[in-house]
Amino acid sequence: MIAYPPLTAVVTSELAVSGPLRYLAFWRVLASVKSPGGSAWERICRVAAPEPAYLYIPAFSLIRPVVQRLGVSLVELQPELELTEGFSADAASRPALVNADTPIAADVDFGPVSPVVTGRQDARVLAHFVYLAVESHEARDLRSIDYELEPVGEDLLFIPAVWDPRYIHESNWRLLLREFDGLVA
Repeated sequence: MIAYPPLTAVVTSELAVSGPLRYLAFWRVLASVKSPGGSAWERICRVAAPEPAYLYIPAFSLIRPVVQRLGVSLVELQPELELTEGFSADAASRPALVNADTPIAADVDFGPVSPVVTGRQDARVLAHFVYLAVESHEARDLRSIDYELEPVGEDLLFIPAVWDPRYIHESNWRLLLREFDGLVA
């Protein structure tokens, strides 16, 4: 079993924070993607340049809208993450890989650090789902999307967030990154 040291994104939001700070687990997947010209992925790669473009897979939830909405939002924005190893002093617990069948009372009941319910191999499969969700924003017919996606590496990282019902399009999570400052519903 490969151990992934926790990488934690630094809060870069310039807005006031209300509510308890949480660290949500995400897989950041580097993938080799072959897609036709004019695809959403091609545009995202141009935005991310000179850095590589990543697919982001929420690892703290298997709920489809959470995976789709947060994954697509992060992929489309390609945030500039300032990463540190470990957690700040206010995150007393460490992340744990839990069985997907283990019930979690509610999205916000896991404490300061989310569990990891999606393993590395599942994240590689879900990368296809997030990729197709990104492409579906611009394609009229998903059957016409011709692509090849091969994950070539991944990092497990934790993004600071607060539970905020005003962020309905991000499954009620306000990611504390400057790229998300303007997304209040």
